[in-house]
Amino acid sequence: MMNFKLAQLRKQNNLTQQELGDVLNVSYQTISKWESGVVYPAISMLPQISSFFGISVDALLGLTPLEQEYISSNSGVSEYWDKRFEYLQRTRKSFWNEDYLRFLINDVWKIDSPINVLDCGCGFGALGLLIMPMLPEGSKYVGIDFSKELVNAAKSIYSGLDIDAVFICDDIMNFDTVKKYDMVISQAVLRHVDDGEKMLQKMIGMAKQNGIVISIECNREFESCGLYVKGMDYQALCQHDGLEKLWKTELEKQNRDYSISMKVPHYMKKAGLRDVACRMNDKVTFLEPEQEDYSEILNSIIKADHWDDSKTERETDENILYFMNHGMSRKEAEEYCSQQNGIVRYLKKHEGEVALTKVGGMMISYGWK
Repeated sequence: MMNFKLAQLRKQNNLTQQELGDVLNVSYQTISKWESGVVYPAISMLPQISSFFGISVDALLGLTPLEQEYISSNSGVSEYWDKRFEYLQRTRKSFWNEDYLRFLINDVWKIDSPINVLDCGCGFGALGLLIMPMLPEGSKYVGIDFSKELVNAAKSIYSGLDIDAVFICDDIMNFDTVKKYDMVISQAVLRHVDDGEKMLQKMIGMAKQNGIVISIECNREFESCGLYVKGMDYQALCQHDGLEKLWKTELEKQNRDYSISMKVPHYMKKAGLRDVACRMNDKVTFLEPEQEDYSEILNSIIKADHWDDSKTERETDENILYFMNHGMSRKEAEEYCSQQNGIVRYLKKHEGEVALTKVGGMMISYGWK
């Protein structure tokens, strides 16, 4: 007897028989008959059904396990970041209000003498460009990143600057050094690695006694509710039930922790750091058309969030299958893609008059060794 998996797949994807019938252009009664085994779909329909659920025909027929091989997120490999220089340039522009960063350095961390800084996962050195001019004269900066392209970009950018900086191309987890640093810092890195706590422990190990360890990480829940576009439904923009399933799956399958920003101060305390504390970055992007730098800021946001063009049908199908592999139901994946394409269409339709508020939800955790 055939072990047809249609009912199980439909329920896993939170679809009614009517909804699935609409997709396949058959009645809900036909779906019911297929599921109960009264009749089965024509062989010619099996590829369409299996493709919709992102599985093989063999899995649909119960000949192989339903669970597909998990496709790991690739943002933890150097090849991914080799192509992300422009993305990093655009996103890092909106990370900080400089007066708040200066306040942290001077009044919270109380850095009043030259220090040696190690920036873990430095990219093209964006954080160093901000903090080094704020630190006492004589401070030195070392940036380490596993992307050869980003390290080369950093060397080129810093070559004409009066900053004492050295860049190392290496995976921080494999980096061996006897040198210890007064400040060990990372920005938007732990969320992209498998086992962020292990990397944090590595950072702590490279800090001097009485040195400070700082982790700056985005809270994904905050970020997902951090966009308002004037004229669009804010509640609809905040919908991210599917993303929560994706984050849960990535945590279970590869220890990629979307909630790492909330846990870092506890990991710091567990590792023995003292005076551990946590703050929120106060940066909020408020954008209206009459602002002087309106076009530049909006274009950076659009490029950074991939809102410059709607996805083709093929690209959308590929994204849907990836999202389903990472825990979303078909419906959730389709709704998320539709939400993103809806933003693209709105921005194009209202070009030159878009107004928005955007907050990243960056959390700053720190403690002393």
